[in-house]
Amino acid sequence: MAPNLEQEAVKIADELGRVVFIGAIAVNHYSNYRTTKDIDLAIASPLDEQKLVRLGYTRWSESKDTSWLSPRGIKVDFYTRDVGRIPVTWILDHAVQVKLGKNKEIRVICLEGLVLAKHRAGRTTDIADLGQLLTHRGGSIDWNLMAEIAEALEIAELQKVSRALAR
Repeated sequence: MAPNLEQEAVKIADELGRVVFIGAIAVNHYSNYRTTKDIDLAIASPLDEQKLVRLGYTRWSESKDTSWLSPRGIKVDFYTRDVGRIPVTWILDHAVQVKLGKNKEIRVICLEGLVLAKHRAGRTTDIADLGQLLTHRGGSIDWNLMAEIAEALEIAELQKVSRALAR
């Protein structure tokens, strides 16, 4: 992950409080390979647009109303209800603390949530991310935890792919 995006993630977490990073920042925690120019995050409360404006965020004009530019010019997509049909409350409850630098921390989506979200999204980038995650971390997935949010058929498919990709 680019150092400026790590710094941006820390600043966003400081500004907005209880957030969980769910996109490339999370992917890179589990399998450091992906570059990105934007940040995706889950936030517990409804998006407080007035607070965002007070903090210097501006609405991203080219996209959905949950996309904003941070005060430092980084595109941020906010998820307030679900990510790939995984409730944001579940994502927040199962998030993983990640240390950045000496004494900076952020929270990222747990491996099980990230794998399922990538599987359900199915876009080209998500499929590539899923392949990396299952290749490098498939052996450490807690399938019982995933069973809280996934259907049995999804779990069976992901287990099969994970075994095929395991190193």
